[in-house]
Amino acid sequence: MSERILRAAVLAGVCFVCLPVGAQENMPDLVITANRQAQSIQQIGSSVTVISREEIEKQGSKSLHDVLIGQPGVHSVENGGPGGFVSIFMRGTEARHTLVLIDGVRIGDPTSTGNEIDLSLIPPEQIERIEIVRGPQSALYGSDAIGGVINIITRRAQKGRPVWQLRTEAGSYGTYSSNLSVSGTTADTTYSIGVDQFHADGFKRYGYRISRLAPLDTSGSDPVDRYGARLRISRILNDWLTFEIGMQGSWSKIQFDGGANSPLAPLLPNFQTAWQGSAYQKLIAENGPFRTTFSTFETRFVKDTRTHSIYEYLGTIYDDKIRYQYRGTRLGAELQEDIRLGKFGALTLGTRYEEERADTGAPQDRRQDTKSLYALYQMSPVERLNLSLGARIDQTSSFGLFTTYRATSSYALMPTTRVHASLGTGAKAPSLYQLFDTYYGNPNLKPEKSVGYDVGVEQTFFGGDLRLDATYFHNRVEQLIDWLSTGPYSGSYFNVNKANVTGVEFSGSYNLVPTWARLKFAYTWLETRIAPNAADPTDIDNGAQLLRRPRHAFRASLAITPMHDLTIEPVVRFVGTRADKTFDPAGNETRVALAPYMRFDLLADYKLNRDVSVFARAENITDVRYEHIYNYGTAGRSIYGGIKVKW
Repeated sequence: MSERILRAAVLAGVCFVCLPVGAQENMPDLVITANRQAQSIQQIGSSVTVISREEIEKQGSKSLHDVLIGQPGVHSVENGGPGGFVSIFMRGTEARHTLVLIDGVRIGDPTSTGNEIDLSLIPPEQIERIEIVRGPQSALYGSDAIGGVINIITRRAQKGRPVWQLRTEAGSYGTYSSNLSVSGTTADTTYSIGVDQFHADGFKRYGYRISRLAPLDTSGSDPVDRYGARLRISRILNDWLTFEIGMQGSWSKIQFDGGANSPLAPLLPNFQTAWQGSAYQKLIAENGPFRTTFSTFETRFVKDTRTHSIYEYLGTIYDDKIRYQYRGTRLGAELQEDIRLGKFGALTLGTRYEEERADTGAPQDRRQDTKSLYALYQMSPVERLNLSLGARIDQTSSFGLFTTYRATSSYALMPTTRVHASLGTGAKAPSLYQLFDTYYGNPNLKPEKSVGYDVGVEQTFFGGDLRLDATYFHNRVEQLIDWLSTGPYSGSYFNVNKANVTGVEFSGSYNLVPTWARLKFAYTWLETRIAPNAADPTDIDNGAQLLRRPRHAFRASLAITPMHDLTIEPVVRFVGTRADKTFDPAGNETRVALAPYMRFDLLADYKLNRDVSVFARAENITDVRYEHIYNYGTAGRSIYGGIKVKW
C-alpha cells in the first residue's frame, strides 16, 4: 500500500512539474524578519517564504497547522485535530528549535518542556501575513532559532475611512467560526481591532489504531472552543517620532483523551483551558540616516489541565485524577539603532534584556534572565551583490555566555538568475523545566548548538511568470538535550546527542495562463540522523531518523479563475514515511513507522460584488486515513463554507 501511494505521489509531481510553473502571487517587495528591518527580497541571502493574508484565509480558521504544513522546509504536526498541540519542525530540527514571534515579540511558553509554543492557540484570523526565515538565525534573534524563525504579523490598518469586515464559516465536525474587525486611519493615527471565535465538536483524538484492532467506540467527540482579540494602533507624534502599541490574546478550552497515559481506559476525557497573550509598545525616532527603535514587550501563558488516567502497576490498578496549573511570563526591553551609511552600506546595533519566569506549583518560581548585544552590517560592494555579516552575545543567568554569528550573500548573475547563500550558528538555551524541574531537572545543562549553511539558486523565465528556487542545506546540532533514565522510574535531562540534517528545498510557481491559471508547488527532501550516544549504547535512537520528520514532502495547487470573480483551486499534499515512538503498558518505548499519505483538497471563492464573497472548501476528498502522531486521528472527508462581508 505504501509503495502504491509513493508511486502516486511521484506521478502527481511529474504531472505538475510538466506544466509551466509560476510566480507566487502578490509576492511582497519587502521582508522584515530576515535582517530585522524592511528589505527587498532580492537583496536577502537567507531562504525566505512569505504567506499572504489571502493564502491564510483560503485554509480557514481551524489552525495554523493547515497554513504551515507543506511549506518549503517546514513540517507541521497536529495532535489529534483542531485544538490539539501544533508543533513545527523546520529543516528537520526539533520543535523547540524554531523561534516563533508575533510582531517581532518572542512568544515561547516558559512553562513548556522545551520552551515551545503551541501554535493551536493563535487564531489565523488575527494574522496579516507570516514570514518564514529558514536556517540558523540566532545571530539576530538569540536562543531557539536553530532551525529558523517564524514571524507572525498581525492585521494592520488600511489607509482611509473605517472599514468593517465580518467573516463567518461552518462545516463538518460541528465546526463554526466568526471574525469581526474594523480598521482605518485619521489624520495621524492608524488602528486595527478584531475579535474572533472558533468551535468544533471534533472527533476522538486517540484510538486510530485501537479502533482497527479491537471493538472500541471512537465515535464520540473531543470539542474545542477558542476566542481571540487583537488591537494595533500607531500614532505619528511629530515629523520624526512615531508611537505604536500592539496586543493580541486568545483563550481556549479543549477536551482530549487519556491515551497511552491511561492504558486501561485510553478514551477517558481530560480537559485543558489555556490563555496566551502578548503586548508590545514601540517608540520609533527617525532623524536623517538614523532610525532608533525602543520597545518593551510582555507575553503571558496560563494553563489549567485536569487529567484522568487508569493503569496497572505491580498488580495494582490505580485511578489518578490530577490537576496542573501553570503560569509563564516573559518580559523585557530592546533598543535597536539602524544607521544608513550610503555607499558604505548599513549598520544595525542592538541591545536587549529579557526575563522569563515559570510558576508550576513548585516551592519556588523558576526564572532566568538574558542580556544580549548584537550587530549586523550590510553592504553592496559591487552592483547586484548584497552581503551581510552579523554576530550576537547572549549572557544567561542560569549557565553563562554563548555567542553566535551569521553571514549571507545574494548575487544577481543576470536579471533572471539570482544565487543566494548563508552560513550561521544557532543556539538553544535549556528551558526552565529542563534546568529546574523537581524530578527531572539538571542545572548543569549546556546550550544546544548548531552550525548550518545553505546555497540556492532562483531562476525566472518568461518575463518573471515562471519562478523556480532550489536550495541545498545542511545543519549539524550538538549537545542535544534528552531525557535519560538514571534508575528504576527515575531520570534526568542531559546533553547527550548530536544530529545531522541534510536536505533540498525546491519550490516554484507559474502563471500558466495569465489571469486564468496559476500553479504553485513545493517539495522538500530531508535526511536526518542521530549520532550514536556514547553514554547509552543501547539507546534505540542511535543512528536513527529524527521523529515525525518525513523524508519526502510535496504540496501543489492550481488556482483556476474561469471567470473574473470565481477562483477554484485543487490542492494535493503528499507526506512520506516518518518515524515515531510508542510505549507499552510497562513504559518501554518502541520505534514505529507512520505510513505515507496523499491528501486532496478543493478550495473555491466567488465574489458576489466588491464587498461580499462566498467561499467553500472540501478537505480530504478521498477520505484517506493517516496519522501525524502514532495512534492519534485526523479528519476524514470534510466540507466547510462561509461568507465574507465588508462595509
